[in-house]
This record gives sequence, structure tokens and C-alpha cells, in this order.
Amino acid sequence: MKCDLIFYLARRTSYCEKALKKQLEELGLELNIVTASTTPLMLGEKLVTSFGRCNLVFIIGGLGFSGKSGLSDVLSKALSATKVTASDIKKLKNNLGKQYGYVIRQGKQMIVALPDKPEELSDMFSPALVNCLKTSFDLT
Repeated sequence: MKCDLIFYLARRTSYCEKALKKQLEELGLELNIVTASTTPLMLGEKLVTSFGRCNLVFIIGGLGFSGKSGLSDVLSKALSATKVTASDIKKLKNNLGKQYGYVIRQGKQMIVALPDKPEELSDMFSPALVNCLKTSFDLT
């Protein structure tokens, strides 16, 4: 199965992409399109385009920012206009850093938001996240 990756206000992108690919490979997932966004509007456009192609989108970066440009605030504002409820959102614990990751699922579509530090990103691929991806997308 293919999924998309959107970097949002991210640093160390090549290292993060490599770390993500390693985790995805173990699940039989493959990156389809890798893009970048530097504004909330651009991120929204990239998400719409990605969900037109696939049902799983990873967003790396933006979690350490606060205010209007911070990923948490951007997603919160965008999701307030949808049918997503609190039960559709799960926090991912970060044992190595301060920012939580998030899994947001609505119907057959899922966003996984991760920090832009490769070691934190890899650590957040816990058995719970792996199980969530496996059951949501019928991966073996």
C-alpha cells in the first residue's frame, strides 16, 4: 500500500524521510509522493491532494511551533469544520522529546503527525501505532 508524506515547517527532512521509510518498509507500506509545505493554507491543499490519491498521509514537522502556524493549532482549526471527534484522535507518546505525535482517523482516511527529529519519529512507531496501522489498513 502507498501513502504520502508532507513535510510541514520541518528540519532534517532527508533524515526523517529515511527513518520513516525504514518503519514503513517493515509494515509493507511505501511512500508515494513526498511534498513540503510552509504555510497552513499550503498544508491544507497538500492534504486534499494527498487524500485524493491515498488514505494514509504522514505529516512530519510543525509540532514544536505554537500559534497560528503550529501544526497542532492548524489541524485543530481544520478539523473543527469536519466530522472528526475527540475519539478519532489519539496522542502518540514521545519518550525522547517534548512534542506528542497524533493519529487522526476519519472513515478510511488517516493522518499520522510526527516530530521532525528522526530518533523521536522512530521511537514513536510503538506497537500501538503499528497495530493501529495494521488493523486500519488490513496490513499483514
